[in-house]
Amino acid sequence: MKSVLVDPYGRPVEELRISVTRACNYSCVYCHREGEVHRHRPYELTPEDIERIVEAAASMGVRRVKLTGGEPLLRRDILDIIRRVSSIPGIEEVSLVTNGYFLAEMAGSLKEAGLSRVNVSLSTLNPVKYRALTGVDGLARVLKGIERAVEEGLNPVKINYVYLRGLTEGEFWSLADYAHKAGVAVLRVIEYHEPFPLSSSYEKFHADLTPLIKELEAVSECRKVRRLQNRPIYCLPNGLRVEVVKPMFNPSFCAGCTKLRLTSDGMLKPCLLRSDGLVDVVGRLKEGRNAIIDALVEAVKRRRPFFMVGAHGPRRGQNG
Repeated sequence: MKSVLVDPYGRPVEELRISVTRACNYSCVYCHREGEVHRHRPYELTPEDIERIVEAAASMGVRRVKLTGGEPLLRRDILDIIRRVSSIPGIEEVSLVTNGYFLAEMAGSLKEAGLSRVNVSLSTLNPVKYRALTGVDGLARVLKGIERAVEEGLNPVKINYVYLRGLTEGEFWSLADYAHKAGVAVLRVIEYHEPFPLSSSYEKFHADLTPLIKELEAVSECRKVRRLQNRPIYCLPNGLRVEVVKPMFNPSFCAGCTKLRLTSDGMLKPCLLRSDGLVDVVGRLKEGRNAIIDALVEAVKRRRPFFMVGAHGPRRGQNG
């Protein structure tokens, strides 16, 4: 079924990205908290809430669901959530983003529950630097988790590597070598991003991806473009695919965005980098499926590209 959720800019919504919790056992210096910077309510989506919202979204053409956090594996009922979502007619893929700390012991159960694949955050193989970035001495556990996920068939396993000025810029090739040897399918290079490009944190962490992209272009056997956010994918000679996620000041990225977000307290969020335009969906659950669909339609109507052709970037303190 083709998505009938199409925003005013002609972009179809095909994926629902759901934050199932704000809780996390890490304190990463670059965390964007899934954009949950609104006045948060003391409420966390239940498995039943999530099931009903996804069911309504699937009836409107949403085909993929990604579960995020915080750290989603901290939810004691995460397997129940996955079972419910993966069994909904029309949902073709349920994936999960994790820091990997609990992945080794849970990979098998996640697969059995219906999880399709995982993205694991890993920006360095240096244990000292890893602890400085995340606040946790967990590198060995994460590497074991990645390898266990590959063994259990949560494929394609993807590594999320955040490219940070002066911190992780030099980590790419060692991570690429590890990913290939571990059987990881995709290494995703993620540009540091946030809604305030004039902020001190942006100045501190953002690094230009151009030098790395030139290296990739020089050695890759092919270059493809993923439909989602027009992300370029480089095919290395060893078979590893490198996906470049470059959202900042990139109208092409926004033009290809097909995601709608659901916060852990039940607000539909049109854009990661915007804090306005949120639509309360939890308040409509008691009203039935049509009310949920109305909330989805309203949220999609509020979607607009954060970076647009001819538009100027937001100033400090603005949301776009």
